[in-house]
Amino acid sequence: MTGPNIDTSSLENYIKTYVSLSEDEILALNSLVQYRKIKKNQYLLHEGGIAAMSSYVVSGCLRTYITDNKGIEHILGFPTPGWWTGNLQNFYNDKPSQLNIQAIFDTEILFFTKETKEKLFLSGAVFERYFRILTERSLIDFQARTLEILSLSAEERYWKFYNKYPDLMLKLPQKYIAGYIGVTPEFLSKMKSNGLRKP
Repeated sequence: MTGPNIDTSSLENYIKTYVSLSEDEILALNSLVQYRKIKKNQYLLHEGGIAAMSSYVVSGCLRTYITDNKGIEHILGFPTPGWWTGNLQNFYNDKPSQLNIQAIFDTEILFFTKETKEKLFLSGAVFERYFRILTERSLIDFQARTLEILSLSAEERYWKFYNKYPDLMLKLPQKYIAGYIGVTPEFLSKMKSNGLRKP
C-alpha cells in the first residue's frame, strides 16, 4: 500500500530528530513510502530470498537471525518500533539473503524498495544525509554487539539484553533470549535457577 492514506507521522517524527524536513520533502516521503502488515510468525525476509526493502518498524516486533550449519539459531536483534531493519547486502547488491527476519508479534512496517529509495534521495539531499547518519549509527551498534559477544560472559550479555529490551523480557520466549545472548535455552534456565546477579 502506498499513497496519502498511510500514516507516516511516526516515521516523519523520527527523521526530524536528525534532520529538518520541508513540506515538499514530507510530500515526497509520503508519495514514495509503502506500508505492509506482517502477521505473527510470518517472514519479512527469508534466508536465500531477495526482497530488497529498507523497513521502518511502526508497531510490533521482529527478530533477525541466522541459522548455522548445525541448525542452531543465532539472533542478531529484535527490531521494535522506531527501528530500521533489512539486509544491506541483499538491498544494495541483490545477493540472496543470509538473514531471516520474522515477526514475533503482528507487526506493521513502512518501507522503501531500492527504486523508491533512490527516488527519495533525488527528491532532496536531506534524505541522503539522514540515511548516512542512520548507517553510521548502525555500524556503531554492530561494533558494540560484536564486542559484547566476544568480551562479555553469558550473564553479562543477559543484563545487556535486559537493559536494551526491558519491555520484551516478559513477552519473549526464553529460547529467543537464549538465542540472542548466545546460549542454549537449557543453559539460560540453569543460569536463572542459580540466581542472576545484576551488576
